[in-house]
Amino acid sequence: MTISQERRRGSRQGGAGVALGVLVAVGISSQAQAAGFQLREQSSEGLGNAFAGSTAKAYNLSTIYYNPAGMTRLSGNQTAGSATWIAPVSKFSGSNTFANGRQTVGSQGDDAIEDAAVGATYLFWDAKPDLKFGLALTSPYGLRSNYEKDWVGRYHALESSITNINLSPSIAYRINDQLSIGGAIQLAYVDVTLSQALNLSSLGFADGRTKVNGHDFGVGFDIGALYEFTPQTRVGVNWRSEMNYTLKGNAEYRVPAALAAAMATLRDTDAQADLTTPDTVSLGVYHEITPQWAVMSDIAWTNWSDFDDIRIKYTDGRPQSITEENWRDTWFFSVGTTYHLNQTHAFNFGVAYDQGAVYDKYRTARIPDSNRYWVSAGYTYDFGNGDNINLGYTHIFADAAKINETGSVASAGTLRGEYDSHVDIFSASFVYKF
Repeated sequence: MTISQERRRGSRQGGAGVALGVLVAVGISSQAQAAGFQLREQSSEGLGNAFAGSTAKAYNLSTIYYNPAGMTRLSGNQTAGSATWIAPVSKFSGSNTFANGRQTVGSQGDDAIEDAAVGATYLFWDAKPDLKFGLALTSPYGLRSNYEKDWVGRYHALESSITNINLSPSIAYRINDQLSIGGAIQLAYVDVTLSQALNLSSLGFADGRTKVNGHDFGVGFDIGALYEFTPQTRVGVNWRSEMNYTLKGNAEYRVPAALAAAMATLRDTDAQADLTTPDTVSLGVYHEITPQWAVMSDIAWTNWSDFDDIRIKYTDGRPQSITEENWRDTWFFSVGTTYHLNQTHAFNFGVAYDQGAVYDKYRTARIPDSNRYWVSAGYTYDFGNGDNINLGYTHIFADAAKINETGSVASAGTLRGEYDSHVDIFSASFVYKF
């Protein structure tokens, strides 16, 4: 969903409708690392392979997230944690123009997407040879953007942030020497904050500002299977269910008191909007060519086309704001290799293609989404007792993202231009057996 769609096709309820519509938009779209709003960075070791084979490798605790069935290949109680620094750069060049031809005065917004840290923590209990339990605390989704307050597109977007915390208790069972199954319950929390400027010049006032915050809890499921043809060759499949949220938020305004008294759409109000995050399916393969070399691949599909409209309800009795959507399903393809120099040192490499979820005509200043291309490398040091550390690095190249976003009211203008973006990701993790 994009803010331009909310403005063009939704009920025109003023700043509150636009603001909460954007809240839902960020809830299911972002720009920095993966299609839509996904954060794949739940494993430093996996990052080094561009997450190739993550559904099938099953030789560290990140399998609790990527495919819980893989836990049957692990032994010994253990814990792991990873910290990832994501440094995206997204720069706009263009202008914002009104119907009379006048252009908004301001800057180009500089680098709007903020650097952010993402963490993941895992616990594993080796209950029996064929029965394993796991717990994952991850952040599957996230966004941090903040344009300069004087940028030319300030009437379309200023701050956008989304925080997601997902707790997943997991179980895995080995049916026979080849087949293992696993599953998890996802317990998630989402919090979103957004803001944008309000053009009040036609009323004789300086810019105002609107800010919206909303949050909710959701429940979902995760089901996976792992089939081992031989000890050196295996394939994994995993399905993560959609999750439903009802975001309850507050729309707040910084406008002169006289305007708020005269215009109901500029008054603070409560509102809510339903949010459904899409289900995903991933298929991974892993094969050891020799004891030193292994190759792997992953294909992931995300059901973004399931997201076709947004309905916003207002507690003060305003009519619902309904926005139709037209997102597309996305694909993620990755291939990688691992080289074991010896039992202590291993080196990981990978490349990936990550399809963008937003069609060009729906692109917005909050979500300058486009296709991305990954190049990754990593290193693992094994202490010899089951403990190890991992380092990973990825550079993401993004296609140029053209934008032509028109507001629902003349005071917002039309934002035209292009985004030039790339991302650098650094990650480190540890595994400790006890």
